Amino acid sequence: MAKVKANRIAVYVYRSGPGGVEFLQLRRAAGSGDYAGTWQTVYGGIKSGETAIAAARRELKEETGLIPRQMHQVEYLEGFYHRARDRVTFLPVFAVGIVRSAKIALDAEHDDYRWVPLADVSSHFIWRVQRRAIAIIVADIIQGSPARDLLRVEAEIPSPEDGPGNEA
Repeated sequence: MAKVKANRIAVYVYRSGPGGVEFLQLRRAAGSGDYAGTWQTVYGGIKSGETAIAAARRELKEETGLIPRQMHQVEYLEGFYHRARDRVTFLPVFAVGIVRSAKIALDAEHDDYRWVPLADVSSHFIWRVQRRAIAIIVADIIQGSPARDLLRVEAEIPSPEDGPGNEA
């Protein structure tokens, strides 16, 4: 039987506050490859021998400085045709809820970040797969479907060098 293995992941970071739920977007820096200058979520590759969950945690920390304390697998795969590389890509999707005071520390791949209120998702997330992923995260994780607890990914125990203020 054929086996399908993902080699990339998508992580959607959200927080709640007085104005409601917001989703994090990162702007890809000039010279950062495909889609430089566009606003995206956390995307990254899965290294050899690494699980999708481990890659999601690693990419989240590398791109934002955040360490997930609340993380869920999302019952959705982002899928698209990448014309420049002539390939179809499928990515497991993860949702990470963070506290409002968590500090974002960008890597060199990104030059800015912003929080997008749920009401503005349709105008700020340009890809349909991203808007669909967010709709599923809201319905199944934030509002809570019967499967929410089964989709929870065990929290990682942070090490002291991770520092305070980045509790996700």
